[in-house]
Amino acid sequence: MIVLPYIKILTLFIVSLSTTILLSFWIYHKLTLLSFINISFFIAGAFLFLSLLTITVKGGFFDGITYGFRRMFVAKGKELSKQEVNDMTPVSEMLNFNHLPMLINGILMAIIMMIALVTYYI
Repeated sequence: MIVLPYIKILTLFIVSLSTTILLSFWIYHKLTLLSFINISFFIAGAFLFLSLLTITVKGGFFDGITYGFRRMFVAKGKELSKQEVNDMTPVSEMLNFNHLPMLINGILMAIIMMIALVTYYI
């Protein structure tokens, strides 16, 4: 179904905006444009960092590193054979969730933050 990803993105965006407002009240005890900008910066950064890290891991960047660690270290008191190491699932295949809603939400939150920042300085 094509509508499902849009619902996930919209839900995540609404939850992120609500969290930004609630954290602004909780940390600063009031909602100002500056407090909204500060909190939304961290939330947008977290979503962008997690989504870009997921893209990097799914791309296979860390597969060689984990392969080397598997060959180097001993498992349960015995050394692993080359066949056992090759049969292990690479890290890039272990992540099987969609990173696109997190990425789009991070971009949307960053855009909202930039608009608020321009509004603050004008």
